[in-house]
Amino acid sequence: MRKWTRPALLLVTGLGFGLPGPGSFAQEQIAPVYSIWDVVLGQPASELPDKKVAEIACGTAGGPSGQSLASFQDFAFCLPEPSGLFEVQFINDDEQDYIARALEVEYQFLRGGTSVYAHPVIVSVLIDAGGIVQGRRIVTDDRISDLARRTAYTLINNFKAQFGGWTLDCVDVPMQDGELPVGDEFIHQICTGHSPDGTTNVAVEASYLRKKGQVATNQETQQVNIGYFESQTRFEEILAPYSPTAAP
Repeated sequence: MRKWTRPALLLVTGLGFGLPGPGSFAQEQIAPVYSIWDVVLGQPASELPDKKVAEIACGTAGGPSGQSLASFQDFAFCLPEPSGLFEVQFINDDEQDYIARALEVEYQFLRGGTSVYAHPVIVSVLIDAGGIVQGRRIVTDDRISDLARRTAYTLINNFKAQFGGWTLDCVDVPMQDGELPVGDEFIHQICTGHSPDGTTNVAVEASYLRKKGQVATNQETQQVNIGYFESQTRFEEILAPYSPTAAP
């Protein structure tokens, strides 16, 4: 099982506890208490650790969280997707980040909270009607600054490297009616494949473009339209015979 550890900074002082004083920090790999990579596909939802995450809710395919849930086992309160699977979204426990901010230390964690490869993301598990975890879904979070969002599409490169041993087939999707490049860049790529043993299917989609109506400049005021672009990566890994769903 692959486990990802996000870069962060080691919490130590001269006594070995707490936070470092100015200029006295070192770098270390610190994983969240429980991340999306800790989820074991095929395990019962009853084995997912409710107390190791900050929030559990019904997922909305990468959108804002839906109905709040007390436990992963409450998945049936969510509406099933066309596949019959229930999406349950969760947020990493980011207690360490809050401590660092509260003490106003002179550094910050690299993309604390719920993130993958330093990209803020929305993560969820896909559970079947029998209560078995069939898949995981990761979608870059649009609720961040435009500057940070511009690089969201590059997350696909990390996934392609992570799953390089799988049979990934990547295709570039041509520009659709009304779409435009961002500057001179237009990126829309979809990679699909399966694990070497054929038990798991995966799909990754990345886009960096302007959708229909997202013009760069307001024609009346000639002012730049801030935020008028799409930059996103969407990842889904799911047990066969299920197949990853297309982006909504």
